[in-house]
Amino acid sequence: MLRLAVARLPASAASRVAPAWFGQSERRRWDSTSPAARPAFVASRALLRELLEAGTGVAGEAWRVSAEAGQAPVATSEDPAAPAMHVSLSHRLGWVAAAVCDTPVGIDLECDRPPRSDPHERALLMLAPEELDHWRLVPADEREDALLAYWTAKEAWFKAAPPPSAPWDFRRVQAGPCEPAGARANVRTWRARPVHLALACANARALATACCEGLPPLDGQGWWRVDAIAPPS
Repeated sequence: MLRLAVARLPASAASRVAPAWFGQSERRRWDSTSPAARPAFVASRALLRELLEAGTGVAGEAWRVSAEAGQAPVATSEDPAAPAMHVSLSHRLGWVAAAVCDTPVGIDLECDRPPRSDPHERALLMLAPEELDHWRLVPADEREDALLAYWTAKEAWFKAAPPPSAPWDFRRVQAGPCEPAGARANVRTWRARPVHLALACANARALATACCEGLPPLDGQGWWRVDAIAPPS
């Protein structure tokens, strides 16, 4: 079972009081979160609970979702009918994304915005040598989109991968487009401006049939194979 969705925050979104359905971990994180960041924090976790309820039949308020800084969220429930679920969250510039699955899952969302640094400098920091060679062949006006595709694919894969197998240095992570058929794809990407979204899941069949709710009109998608590569000797 795999479900994912994105949502846009209303222009007037405000969160002055922590929701009653927050668990203790979320309340602690709320207390340390800036007022400007609270709307996205609340919206992403509300969206996650909607997906959990839709996918499992267990009420959203029956789920407890961890919110420890620097750690991936974990969803648990005291309801005996609740199956074990893996979850992932992301938010950026007024958009939130969530994914739930019965196997490890990762989601990453980025948005179009004016470049704040030289794209080549960013490419050197995040692309493996072979990827960098391919990226340099991309037309100049498509390079920002290409970087976002690489970044979101790697970030989603990182969130879904077991910690020992996921290097922090993305130059040690190889990502490349592949065919959706078969079992090679482990990441899927969508481009629906201003949103760039990536989903990682080892279940190739679920990945191929996944439908993302809430996306703006789609103008591109792809399937990727992402793996860690050995560091240079």
